Amino acid sequence: MLKTHGQTAPVRRTLITLVSTLAFIMLSLQSLWAQNDPGKSDKPDKLFASEDTLNVNVTGPWRDIQRDATNQQPYPGKLEYKDDQGNTVSLDITVQRRGITRQRVCEFPPIRLRFDKEEVKGTSFRGQDSLKLVTHCESPKRFEQYFILEMLSYRMYNLITDYSFRVRPLNVNYIDSETGKTTEDRFAFLIEDDSDVAKRHDLKKVKIKKARLSQLAPRETSEMSLFQYMISNVDWSALNGPDATCCHNTKLIGPEPLQKDDKVYPIPYDFDSSGLVNAHYAVPAAGLPVKSVTQRLYRGYCAFNDELEAVREEFLKQEMAIYALIKNEDRLFTNTRNKSTKYLGQFFDIIKDPKDFERLIIRKCRK
Repeated sequence: MLKTHGQTAPVRRTLITLVSTLAFIMLSLQSLWAQNDPGKSDKPDKLFASEDTLNVNVTGPWRDIQRDATNQQPYPGKLEYKDDQGNTVSLDITVQRRGITRQRVCEFPPIRLRFDKEEVKGTSFRGQDSLKLVTHCESPKRFEQYFILEMLSYRMYNLITDYSFRVRPLNVNYIDSETGKTTEDRFAFLIEDDSDVAKRHDLKKVKIKKARLSQLAPRETSEMSLFQYMISNVDWSALNGPDATCCHNTKLIGPEPLQKDDKVYPIPYDFDSSGLVNAHYAVPAAGLPVKSVTQRLYRGYCAFNDELEAVREEFLKQEMAIYALIKNEDRLFTNTRNKSTKYLGQFFDIIKDPKDFERLIIRKCRK
């Protein structure tokens, strides 16, 4: 028995060594195959996965776009940027005017970019079809402060809920395809498409003429309402809109098909009429008991008041992170940073005081 055992042990050790060597060889081969297989190469981060500023050149007939406000049709254009490896990526796009108020008041209008889904494959823009580009509006650099604050408003709401639009800041050189003139180094940002917001939650875009109050998701609607109060924005509706599709400065996402008892989730956008941004052209809607956009008015729904205490706690948890967005934004002027921090502080003072919270928010709800 001792002799048999002595003969078996070396055989086992040899087998173990052989198996380990084969496993090492297989892993090495798999690694080598992955490195040399172009289909397995790492893809760049998707556009809205990063918060870093992307430097881009956008070519189009900008003089014509600025001069002809009646033409809302797309013009041919090109978008170029450098990827993480330093390679130039060039995408054929179309550019066209969009928006309502900003088209009327801005020298340089907001723009919609449209992409070829086949061409953007393998790039950071993969999956994109159409994106809103928020531009600088006017030539003086001070006007960019409005839209830096608007971008930060989106980021603030991202802290509260993932039922929100992500944004990507850009540093843009606008190259005129007709004249060759370049407008350099202008701040802009892209807004995520609502279909991508819906996809993150396994939902779809909801296209209805009007929403019933009972259809709205109570928690998410209350988060949106308190957020709008924080930035002092009354230019929204989650129940109806000015045209055939709901809603006003709010997109809805939900299950498809939408059943009787299903809930829909409101996703707010367009914050340039808020008191936090305080754009020179912004005025409160007629019929509301406020004289300026900086005067806060809660527009949430009484039906969801039971959600407000939990929502208040969520905002208080994010207070320092919200301040940090303002503090760490290098593009803000010192004066803008100080005013914005003070303005947000007034909101947090209100929701920290139970009496003010009751008087200015809970009792001001819409029935």
